[in-house]
Amino acid sequence: MEQSLIETHKLKVDAVELEMRCFGSSNMGAVLLLVHGALEDGRVFHPRNDQGLAGTLAAEGHTAYVADLRGHGQSAPALLESSAEVTQSALINQDLPALLEFVYARHPGQPVFCVGHGWGGVWLVSALIRRPDLLTRIRGLLHFGVRRRQLHGSRATRFTSALFWQRLLPLLGRMKGVIPARAMAIGSADESTAIHATNLAWMRGEWRDLEDGFDYASAIGKLVWPPGLYLAGESDRQQGHIGDVRDFARELGPHDAQIVLLEKGQGCSRRYGHADLLTHPQAEVDHFPLVLGWLEQHLR
Repeated sequence: MEQSLIETHKLKVDAVELEMRCFGSSNMGAVLLLVHGALEDGRVFHPRNDQGLAGTLAAEGHTAYVADLRGHGQSAPALLESSAEVTQSALINQDLPALLEFVYARHPGQPVFCVGHGWGGVWLVSALIRRPDLLTRIRGLLHFGVRRRQLHGSRATRFTSALFWQRLLPLLGRMKGVIPARAMAIGSADESTAIHATNLAWMRGEWRDLEDGFDYASAIGKLVWPPGLYLAGESDRQQGHIGDVRDFARELGPHDAQIVLLEKGQGCSRRYGHADLLTHPQAEVDHFPLVLGWLEQHLR
């Protein structure tokens, strides 16, 4: 595959500088904004330079923008250097609208799709609920392991999840000032304690902003959603269980939702988990063709 990373952009949002990397330069295909989730940064979409989902999209004639949200990746200031707390509300109300407006301004008239992984998909949808004017130009949404609530899975899995994510990680966060995802090998980037706390609140209860009280669930009914492709890994038992992914699709209300469980022996060569459904080299053979086919279908 030829090198497809062509541009790096810096977007000023208040006192924060977001980095966005552009793969591909076609004026003919789709334009996609790729949004990472918690405990990671944009590298989840290009773990091996120009490969991964971003490189695959570019090689097929599409243009992919990979963002690092505030406090993540190459955005500045870094998480531990930030004088202001990095919050989920800031990602939803400031970062994502700015990124979408940037993409729209650079590609007037081209079809735009959005891709979210994990909590990135929830943040993305939340931003669109608050800014319906940004939703009207989006041709489709692609969700990789995206769920808001965690209700499915075995009792043992849910007990382990509650103990680890809801008790141990907040305790470590209070001790270290961040959620130490890299040291614990549970993610590629450390996370803001404020973001983790809000994620837990949303996972356990209502879809409501903890800062201004905005009720996302009530606002959904006023919106018309574009088609969505929802992918879940067979081995993703906690962060993107297929049952929870299906529930998230239902939360958005009636829309053209294609929900796919990536199973070994059913088109996949391995049992994918939460991150490796994007980062494993075999994903480019197993299910990225499904993503490309879905894109082509909704470009017609």
